[in-house]
Amino acid sequence: MTKCVRGKANPTQPTKFRLWADSSGYCQNPDCQAPLFVDLKSGSAAHFGEVAHVIAASADGPRGDDTADEADLGAWDNLILLCANCHTIADKAPADHPIELLLEWKESRLRRVEASLGIASFATRAEACDAIEPYASQNRYLHATFGPDNDYRIDPEAEEAIVWQREMTDTIIPNHRRILRIIDANTAHLTHAEKETVAAYRVHIGGLIRRHHGDGGIRTVLFPREMDKIFADS
Repeated sequence: MTKCVRGKANPTQPTKFRLWADSSGYCQNPDCQAPLFVDLKSGSAAHFGEVAHVIAASADGPRGDDTADEADLGAWDNLILLCANCHTIADKAPADHPIELLLEWKESRLRRVEASLGIASFATRAEACDAIEPYASQNRYLHATFGPDNDYRIDPEAEEAIVWQREMTDTIIPNHRRILRIIDANTAHLTHAEKETVAAYRVHIGGLIRRHHGDGGIRTVLFPREMDKIFADS
């Protein structure tokens, strides 16, 4: 696997292993899915997988952000595994491959892998509810402790604001994605009303991703409070 950068923005070996496991050996672009391992006539094999940065490793690179922390740029959340062609195209045409699109490619592959393995698929609503609760509980705690509803909201330079931004990108948004993957694997247990709630929740998460990983934009739609009762017995 070719190292495209050096320093903290270069992923660690365990991170690379995790990316390969996530991809199941195929390009994470859902419109490509090219095999990353190819058998050669010599009897050996070659791989064409490349680690791509969602936000570029340098501020002047594709989807670059001069405010991003270098260590965060080399973290799993900011990386996707692509074939050489898709990596080149994504970086040559960043306007057509925004941050949220690359993250959705990665999430789509994770959902497919988990669905194929039966991961996060439960027999009852109660089991699905229990699987979601640790992530939802952690998000509620972080929002209550560091969220923008606290007194520091009038001071964007406050330490709490910096902590909130980091927790949002490192913990809260990934937790939301985990919750959605569990829900997507258990849609048969959802009521009609819950399906509407999940649709609103999906829009909420998309807004968070654009706001905190993308180009900012308008305020995202509010978190649907009905999500606190998803899969719960009435």
